[in-house]
Amino acid sequence: MILSDERGTIRFGLLTILILVGVFGGWAAFAPLKGGAVAVGKVSVINDKKVVQHLEGGVVDEIYVKDGNKVKEGDVLLRIRNSRLQADLNASATEYLQNGVLEARLIAQRDSEKQINFSDELKKLDGFKEASEAQISIFNEQRKMLSDEKEILNQRISQLYKQIDGLNAIISSRKLRAASLDEEIKEWDRLYKEQLSDKIRLRDSKREKIAVDGEIASSAAEIARLNVQITETKSQIILRERTFKEEVLKQLENVTKSINALRSRYIALNDQLTRTEIRAPISGTVVGMTVHTISGVVRPGEVIMNIVPDTSEYIVDAKMNLTDIDKVTIGLLADVRFSAFELQQAHVVEGEVIYISADSLQDNNGHQFYEIKVKLTENGIKELENNKFFLLPGMPAEVMVQTTDRTVLSYILNPFTNMFKRAFNED
Repeated sequence: MILSDERGTIRFGLLTILILVGVFGGWAAFAPLKGGAVAVGKVSVINDKKVVQHLEGGVVDEIYVKDGNKVKEGDVLLRIRNSRLQADLNASATEYLQNGVLEARLIAQRDSEKQINFSDELKKLDGFKEASEAQISIFNEQRKMLSDEKEILNQRISQLYKQIDGLNAIISSRKLRAASLDEEIKEWDRLYKEQLSDKIRLRDSKREKIAVDGEIASSAAEIARLNVQITETKSQIILRERTFKEEVLKQLENVTKSINALRSRYIALNDQLTRTEIRAPISGTVVGMTVHTISGVVRPGEVIMNIVPDTSEYIVDAKMNLTDIDKVTIGLLADVRFSAFELQQAHVVEGEVIYISADSLQDNNGHQFYEIKVKLTENGIKELENNKFFLLPGMPAEVMVQTTDRTVLSYILNPFTNMFKRAFNED
């Protein structure tokens, strides 16, 4: 009786096992199992990041940002110390000012102006008041000196004209005397012919007439000589002005050349000084900073940081195992998990495979992989926005590419199936 009960129990157990195996087998044969290929990677941007560099390099004086900070175009990111450059700029500015006010004075002298007209550019420079006053003083002194020289020469001309006027008066007087003597000679000649007078009186009158004519000729010659002196003196005035203008023009030419060279140097130095304030080329997010210490040295052309534009589109760069790449094609959807987010329900968002590398790649550790790029779909972007999540370049991400669905049974039997295929494959 006891043996009969044991056999019943065994049969019941075997039947139960068979039923369970049958149920599981039926479920495994028809239950769908979602296929997937896993890849790991990080967030990057589609749009190129803007590289921030410094042409000359130098010592870091101030740092105003750090990784992750939002900046606007033109914001100062950091400042490079360059005392020598500032000293060179100050010296260049001083030299430029000195030459600039000198040029203004020479232009006024060239154009015979009564005062110097300084440009607004010069008036803005430090030290303009002292530099301009010095040139104004020189301008007034040279103007007075030239005026005094011309005045002396003009006075000489005036005196010569007065001498000519005196001589003309003498000539007029002598001409009247000569006319009177002519009449007197005629009268004495008539009396002599009528034998009413001797010839001595006639000869005396003729001698006096000759003397008066000589005085008139001498005065005329003196007037001619004085006119020559007047012409020479006027020429001296013209020559003095011309010589002065030639000296001014020569100086002006040299000064203009110096100013052009100084202006170019000043602009270049000022441009360099402006670049000591490193500013954001675009609005965006600071990433990849390489400078973190004040007084640190920045080498010329060294990459200091990158700025990701606000308008950039984020993607996930991931590494796919070689054994899974045959299941992945462009256009497949993927589940993207961002481990940096705290809320569990928002870890996974929808993406789409947009790129698969044409060949396998190898990392620094010798591990081979295929590179894939996954772009977030509109649903994925909305999911992030609804949960107020913001992506940053470099965030770690895990990608599950959704491949072809299959049953649980095919998944279980797949290793054995592959083994049998290899076993019956001819060499």
